Amino acid sequence: MAQPAVPNQTRWVLSIVVVLLLALLLVLVALFVNLLKPVGLPVGAPSAQSKEMTWVRSMYGFGPSVAEQLRSPSSVAIAPNGDVYATDPTRGRIMIFSADGVPKGILISATPGVGEGQFARPEAIDIAENGDVFIADSSAKKVIVFNRNKEFVREYPVDEMARGVYVADGKVYVLDVGHVIVFDIEGNRLSSFGTRGKQPGQIDGYQGIAAREGTIFIADSYNKRLQAFDESGTLLWANPKDLAAMPATAGGTWDLPQDITFNGKGELVVVDAFTFELVVVDPKNGDRLETHGEFGRNDGQFFYPTSVAYDGLRDWFAVADTENNRVQVVRIPGSSVQPVQSSAWRLVSGPYRYLIPSALVMILTIVFAAWSAWRVLKGQRGIVDGPIEPE
Repeated sequence: MAQPAVPNQTRWVLSIVVVLLLALLLVLVALFVNLLKPVGLPVGAPSAQSKEMTWVRSMYGFGPSVAEQLRSPSSVAIAPNGDVYATDPTRGRIMIFSADGVPKGILISATPGVGEGQFARPEAIDIAENGDVFIADSSAKKVIVFNRNKEFVREYPVDEMARGVYVADGKVYVLDVGHVIVFDIEGNRLSSFGTRGKQPGQIDGYQGIAAREGTIFIADSYNKRLQAFDESGTLLWANPKDLAAMPATAGGTWDLPQDITFNGKGELVVVDAFTFELVVVDPKNGDRLETHGEFGRNDGQFFYPTSVAYDGLRDWFAVADTENNRVQVVRIPGSSVQPVQSSAWRLVSGPYRYLIPSALVMILTIVFAAWSAWRVLKGQRGIVDGPIEPE
């Protein structure tokens, strides 16, 4: 006896299942291939890498006009939620971008000036764990604090010029002209040390200051060296120690170390404006471990970079690429002690993050289609294989 033909409904369901399976296969192949590429690089763009440093994105401003663009950003900081803050000192404002690079707003003094609650030239910036924003205003000679809602909180007057600021362990470390001032979080002055000069232990830096576990690190810019102090001002190390012994060229040494931060391993990462590099440094003695970066105007290249900040959750660095009038986000291999977490964040924070939910939706669709096909086929078999009625 001839087998009955498969109904059109069954053929349509089976066709849909096959098409969805092929589409899912293509999506998974695309996801796999793109994960092998540097995160953040547009498809078909030239590789923006220098010594394994990878470019993620560049941020120029919140609009196309000149007035809406960054102009020589001098400092960057990263908030606990991943927002990137960049100072725009010549215009007396701070631009805020999301971790995805989307403009979120501007922090600006209601009336630019030097009075209480006002700022004029935001030179350097740092952000506390609670989201408070600390601004070193070189013109107003103070550090001024705003909360995450852009509301004035308090301010700390300094001696000569607030050049650099760093917040850690409930303290505020300020780099003034030739010396360091330490405040508590409420603005009470705890201590200060340092004099301006070239001898080991003297300071002639601009904004590079960072602190961890009682050690204060200084990017001693104009002395072309790094220094580390305890909180009493005792010099722990200077690298190089003998400035007169430095070679005439900057090869392998410092030229203008401008800013300093920590990576996920607790190593120092220093930005050198005149060698156009990010340099990883041993915090125990100031020895250079590796360098990343090169001069240029393309993505992944620097032109007088002046500031660097690290996002440990996403394992990337924000760099104030000053003469390129932008902030760049880059990654340096080996910056995190948690490679599994870092890899996961690279995936979910990269440009291909939307492929994951799309793949999940497609999988659920295929499961539903397969279940529907099974129900249809089961019903068809019930018709074909059912009991034969007697003639």
